[in-house]
Amino acid sequence: WKFLVMFFQNPADAQPTTQLNITCHSPQRGYLWPAALVLLALLSTSISPTHLSHFARNSARLRSFNNCGKRPSRITVRFGRRHAVMATAGGGETKNKAEIAPVNEEKEGDPGTYNRIITAIKDRNIDFRHLVHDPTPTSKDSLETRIKLGWTDCTLASGAKAMLIVNSKDAEAPYKLAVMAANKKLNWKLFKKFWKKGKGARMATQEEVLKVTGCVSGGVPPFGSFFPVKGVETIVDPSLEAQGERINFNCGLRTRSVSIMYKDYVSVENPNVKTFVVADS
Repeated sequence: WKFLVMFFQNPADAQPTTQLNITCHSPQRGYLWPAALVLLALLSTSISPTHLSHFARNSARLRSFNNCGKRPSRITVRFGRRHAVMATAGGGETKNKAEIAPVNEEKEGDPGTYNRIITAIKDRNIDFRHLVHDPTPTSKDSLETRIKLGWTDCTLASGAKAMLIVNSKDAEAPYKLAVMAANKKLNWKLFKKFWKKGKGARMATQEEVLKVTGCVSGGVPPFGSFFPVKGVETIVDPSLEAQGERINFNCGLRTRSVSIMYKDYVSVENPNVKTFVVADS
């Protein structure tokens, strides 16, 4: 069994600064104890990559091939005969009910909408992935950052693009949230038909986005029911389900990505499914 421990000096680096290759030579099932020790080392703030390298070189069952540099900002461990991903620690991915780094409101913004969505996902015991990263205001920025930080299965289409649409002529329901695969474009002619008098429907301004969703543009999640302004109807285009089983989105903040299964998204948000994207876009 083999371990590949990669050290990234910066969270967004695509390639590791250094890496530690470890081979477990025990023919028995004792490979579980070095796996546990490696994880313990990564999760302990008192153990640096240098200490981990020293541990590997002096272990009776492990062999170290590369030394490590100074403490990195992100560490990824791959484990197994085929090096399947085992864990990521430090400025990277969090899974399910593992502790998530608190939001720095001064740098990241108001976490109200983000907190409500994360709480709802956790309360329903939904399997999800969570990533903390530099601000990504566009779908393409988000895709590039997610891939760099280890979500290599992401595509542009798997991004759930959420657009707040306003129709001032409908005083009772002036807001709708259009959700679609991020590689698609909204067909205004089709979407305006979702109001009885939707001819004047338009994109929300940045000020309206912040007021209604509690988020800045680029951080709006595909969950209209969790916005501070109630009564926002979420309408999702079939393109989001068609692209694959998993979707990814900025979860109320430009600095927080969440990945869940499409079916779980539907179970939480219960959106209306209607076609409104440009054909072949």
